[in-house]
Amino acid sequence: MPQTMTLDSQARRPFELVRYFTVTSLVIILLFTLVISSLVGMRTSDLVLQKKEQYAQLLLEHLNHQIMLRYVRPLIDTYRIVSADERRQLLQSVVENSIHSFQVKRVNIIDLQGNIIYSTSPEYIGRVVKESEAFLKAASGHSVSYLDPPRGFYDFGPDEKRVFKILSPMRDERLATSELGEPRAVFEITLDINEDFKDVWVSQLLLVAALLLLMAFLFFILRSIVNRGYRIMDKRAMELRLLEGQLNQNERLAALGRMVAGVAHEIRNPLGIVRSTAELLGSRAEAGQKKLAQVIVEESSRLNQVVSEFLDFARPQKANLRSAPLGQSLRRLLEFMQSQLDEERVMVRLHEQTPLNSPMMQDPEQLYRVFMNIMANAMQAMSGQEERVVDITVQKTSLGGRAWIDLIFDDNGPGFPPGYNARSFEPFYTTKENGTGLGLAIVKAIVESHGGRIQLSASPDGGGRVSISLPAMK
Repeated sequence: MPQTMTLDSQARRPFELVRYFTVTSLVIILLFTLVISSLVGMRTSDLVLQKKEQYAQLLLEHLNHQIMLRYVRPLIDTYRIVSADERRQLLQSVVENSIHSFQVKRVNIIDLQGNIIYSTSPEYIGRVVKESEAFLKAASGHSVSYLDPPRGFYDFGPDEKRVFKILSPMRDERLATSELGEPRAVFEITLDINEDFKDVWVSQLLLVAALLLLMAFLFFILRSIVNRGYRIMDKRAMELRLLEGQLNQNERLAALGRMVAGVAHEIRNPLGIVRSTAELLGSRAEAGQKKLAQVIVEESSRLNQVVSEFLDFARPQKANLRSAPLGQSLRRLLEFMQSQLDEERVMVRLHEQTPLNSPMMQDPEQLYRVFMNIMANAMQAMSGQEERVVDITVQKTSLGGRAWIDLIFDDNGPGFPPGYNARSFEPFYTTKENGTGLGLAIVKAIVESHGGRIQLSASPDGGGRVSISLPAMK
């Protein structure tokens, strides 16, 4: 048994590694999923911001052109004095018409000293912009764009507070040559990018969901393989234990058989002498002593039969298979037992669903002994019954792609006692007071030597059933 446990642990070791690998791979794939989704999300965000910057540049050029065309030039060309409120309303009108439906959250115009001189949000007017790197770069004539606040590597989901800002110089525009002059101020445009980043977030979710589904599918397959491997190994371990048990049982039986054969051989010769002597004394004895001599002869015959069973168990004969009619042994047995059946009032009913004259590979002498043992057991089981019936059914069946001949013996006795079926074919196990427990063991050996199988069960009427299946000829 320790050897079996060692084999089991060695066989399980690869599956233990696979199980460890499945759990480890689950964690690793989960981490890679987060990293990959973050990388893909950042790459997608960069593309979105790149498109947004191009869009904002076009918007700034349009806004710069509209302010120069509709605000600066009219003020320069007019000769009347325009109040500050009129200038503010005109600028607000130009800006609002230029940014209408462009998802612009706020527009600030900052002079080169850093003061906000105009804003679509009035509360920003008058504020001073710190000398940030972005403002200084825009004031020198370059455009700058950035996210506020910046995105992190592990940011997931949309952020309602995050905006996209772009700072670009506002320049004079010469209508004749379409040339741009030096920066006069700085545009600061704040764009609402929540909808764009919601799309990015949805893409991240879809990617994570797809990777998780793939991971779950792979994990399920690996665990199924591991569980199936465990079941196979458990089944093989059980089969190995059964084979080891059968091997040990066979070794014990072989040793017991050798001992029984030696003992039976030593008993048979003196027993024959005792019987011959009793027969001789009985022939010469007076009438009163002949009965005692007859008892010795009968007991000697019974003991000789027991010794014969021991020898048959210890040294089973090999089946001499040849083609013969199926019913040859069965009909011969019924004819031989007819007088005993009539004496004990036992009715035998034969049901030939398959003709008994069908040829089959068999050893008639050994099958004769099998049928005799079964009939003797059935008659002993029905000894207390008023009505004694044995039904013998012969039928042809198919199992495992092979044809079989089934011979079923049903009696109306009390049936097999509880737990008897499990041990019925064990040598020396018997429920009879004077039985040796070798009858069914020998029967089983003979049936298996014919390539068949035998089974005990309950008959439909509640009695005992013995089923014998023998291979049919093709």
